[in-house]
This record gives sequence, C-alpha cells and structure tokens, in this order.
Amino acid sequence: MSDAAQYRDVVDRVMRRHQWIVCADVAAGFTQMVRAMREKGYPRPLLLSGSTGSGDLPSEEDCELVILGVRSDTMMGGIRAYHEALRRLPQWALDRIEAWDPAGEAKVLSSFLDTAVEIAGRPCWGARPAAWLALEDKTEVDDLWEAAEVDHAPSLVVPAEMHALVAAARRLGGAAGTVWAGDNREGWHGGAEYTRFVADPDDAAPTIEFMSGHCDRVRVMPFLEGVPCSIHGMVFPDAVAAFRPVEMIVFRVPGSDRFRYGSVATSWDPPDEVREEMRAAARRVGAHLRDLAAFRGVFTMDGVVTADGWLPTELNPRFGAGMMPAARAADLPLLGISRLLIAGETEGLDPVEIERIAVTAADERRHLGGFTTVVRDIPATETHRVLWDGVTVHPAGPDQGNATLERGPAASGGLVRFTLDPEQVVPGVQAAPVVAAAFAAADALWDTGIGPLIPAGL
Repeated sequence: MSDAAQYRDVVDRVMRRHQWIVCADVAAGFTQMVRAMREKGYPRPLLLSGSTGSGDLPSEEDCELVILGVRSDTMMGGIRAYHEALRRLPQWALDRIEAWDPAGEAKVLSSFLDTAVEIAGRPCWGARPAAWLALEDKTEVDDLWEAAEVDHAPSLVVPAEMHALVAAARRLGGAAGTVWAGDNREGWHGGAEYTRFVADPDDAAPTIEFMSGHCDRVRVMPFLEGVPCSIHGMVFPDAVAAFRPVEMIVFRVPGSDRFRYGSVATSWDPPDEVREEMRAAARRVGAHLRDLAAFRGVFTMDGVVTADGWLPTELNPRFGAGMMPAARAADLPLLGISRLLIAGETEGLDPVEIERIAVTAADERRHLGGFTTVVRDIPATETHRVLWDGVTVHPAGPDQGNATLERGPAASGGLVRFTLDPEQVVPGVQAAPVVAAAFAAADALWDTGIGPLIPAGL
C-alpha cells in the first residue's frame, strides 16, 4: 500500500523538471516551501511576493526574492491588490525576472486564489480556469445545492437596494437576525468581507449602504446558530475524495454588522452522523461540479453545524485554507495534487488512498490556532510564548507556556497569529473561544486594536 511519500514523489517528478516563478502573497509564508524545493533538487525558484509577511524570509540561496510592496486596508483588498500587481508588474520587477530567466522558459505557480493565464509572459500551470469563478457567486449557490440534493437553509436573492433587502430580512429573520452575502460584481470574495450580520433590518443603514455600493444582488438568509464548519472535496476524473470537517474560526463583532475571520482549526469534531452527512454532501456536489463545469481539484463547502445538523452557506470552487492542516498532518502535497488534476496530469493518483491518508492523519494530529489581520502597522515580527490555562491566554517565560503568540507585518498593516502546541491540543475542543482569548491577550500585550469578539458556537 502506498503512503504520502509516493504522492510527494508524483508531484515532484512532474514539477522538478521546470524552473518556477512562485507567486506568494506574503514571502514569509513560503519560506519552508522554497527551502523544501531546493532540498529536493528543484532549480532555484523566483519568489514573486506581494509583501514580506510575518516570520522569517527565505534565504538568497533558496530563491530569488522579488517583493512588490503591495498595501491595502483589508485582507481581501490585499489579495486583490496583489493579483492586480501581478498583471501590471513594474519594469524593475520584469527586469529582475528577465535576468533570472533570460531564456523565458520558466513556468508560474500562481496563487491558488488566482485565475491568471500567464504572468511576465510565462504560462501559469495548474491554475483554476476563470470560467469556474461563476460557481463562486454566493447569490447563485442555492441552485447548486438543489441540483446536488443538499439540504440548506431558506434564502432570498434580491436587488441590493433598501426596500428589497429590508423586506427579505423581515421575511426570513427571527430573533437571531439574518446574514447578507453580496454577489461577485467586484470579483470573488472571501474572509467574510462581503458577508454581514443584520440583527434588525430597520437599523441596517450601514449594511445597506455597503451592499448597494459594492453589489447588484444580495442573498439574505437566517443567521444560523452553531459552529461554522467547512468540508473539502477533491474532484478526480472518475471519483470525488471527501476529507474531514474543519472548524472555521469566525467571530461576530459586538455592535457591528461585521464578522471577523480567524482561520481554521481541526481540534473540534461534529457528531459522527453530521460528519458523514457533510462528507456525503461533498461527494454529491463534487460530482455535480464535474458534470456541470468539468471541474477538477479541490473545492470547499462552508456552512454551520446547528442543533439540527449541518447546513451549507457557500461554495468556494478552489483550494481552501482548511486543507492545510490535513496536508501538514499527513505530509501530503494536497495543493500539488490539486494542481496536477487541474492540469490533467493524473497518472499515479489514487483518490481512495489520498482520501484515506489525509483523513487518518488529520484525525490523529490536530491543529488549534488562528490568525487575523489588523490595520495598525507592525513593522517587524515579534514572537512570545504564552499559556492557555483553559480560560485565558497570558504571557509566559521563553521556555514556558504551551502556545505561541506572534505579530508581524501584513499588506493590510499587521497580522496576529496564535498557535497552541500540537501536543496540547485536546480533540473535541472548539477552537474559536481559545483563539478569542488569544486575540484578547494580543490586545493587552501590544494594543493591536482587535477588540471584543463573540465566538460562534452551539
């Protein structure tokens, strides 16, 4: 029986023969990747980055590093600004690329969020086709749920104007309120930036102003009480692999219509029957995507585990951050496998075995942590050991504590990251309250401006 090493070899055999421009929104997030490429005998890559990011930068020996200096006020804005910068590279950056690859033979590993066909005149490999972006429109997803026979909450899609929005919210909202999600008029979006919580539709002027200014249509649905939870699938030519549920760390902001995204964790488990319900839904949706749009590779279904089961809220037809804990736990190149599928290079890929390896490892080796961006500039990375005592997070000595709290640069100003030591993660523990306590500790330690947060939960 094969193991993760065989699939690392499959990906490396295809990729090692090329010289790569690696698109990296933040350079520090790719330090380990380019180091591993060099250790495996890859040609020295060029890392084309938007900003430095938080953490150690890759060495000159490991890569040619080009930092474009992208800035924005939000996480989503930073991603869009980076993608735009890749399409309008300044002459100095093009000169660096030409000096590194004078023959023009390199290929591009574009961001898994991007749909670029080429960058700096070099072809992108394994990038998702632009045609799949239409599948990500949050106002269109109910038709997909119906086609794939996936139970879902009621919703209404209405014009982004006051009377229609208020009427829809009155019709669907109860004591818990409603959630509004905008369309893709300005492009795809994530991180809850175009998703808003409305407690009272008669007191929603800021939300209405935002939606009418950025969207043509808005999906309105009831606010679902429960644990935000996503499921990932991987579409092969003749099968769909379904992975384990992943908690999405999402907070409500008191007195605001905003949600704050805090990454993903694998410490918490939904009930077994809900887990299998989610995985079965992923298989049906993946098969439908394959038939509908010749989809290949990874997709994500976000939703909420409620007292009555799991209800999906949106589809992301692309590789998702929730795959990374499983990839790390199994040492399995899931992103590389997804790129192979999109590129049509399927030799040596067994969907049943890939699913087994990833699910088993992710169940055995859990992850509890989170991050968030802040608007206050953080010029350099700073790391502290901290102690999670079951209620709060507070500073500990250099060789003490059971977790790490870090702040560092980001395109939006700064980033705060919390990671509980792997051996301290207790299966079954919901991550959001722990991460909320860590962000409160960051506010107390560094005055990061995150502010009070309300963790989701049952």
